[in-house]
Amino acid sequence: MFIFRPAILGAQMFPQFQPMPLLKRAAPFDDPNWPSELKYDGYRALAVIEHGHAQLLSRNGHPFASFSALAESISDCLPNVRAVIDGEICSLDRRGRPQFKNLMFRRGNPEETRCLLLITSP
Repeated sequence: MFIFRPAILGAQMFPQFQPMPLLKRAAPFDDPNWPSELKYDGYRALAVIEHGHAQLLSRNGHPFASFSALAESISDCLPNVRAVIDGEICSLDRRGRPQFKNLMFRRGNPEETRCLLLITSP
């Protein structure tokens, strides 16, 4: 399990953080008091945002350098925010369907495939 430590960015901005762990269930969970969401295949990531810069880190604490355009997009959307966002990096086609193979092998026409960070709900 990855524990985020401020030294990764050379700043003293946050205490320790961990991505929310996955839970295995013996049977499907269904309760009208809980929202459900579609499972998107992707890479679990923390987006660490500070001073107009976002960095995407794997659950093992390694930077996702190959998703620099996504990190830049997050920085542009949240220029004055200090935050750690737990989410999933996903690739969707034009119809909004997950395309994990495109994400994994970094393939696909950029106009037909987009990467985004889906925020994990507690």
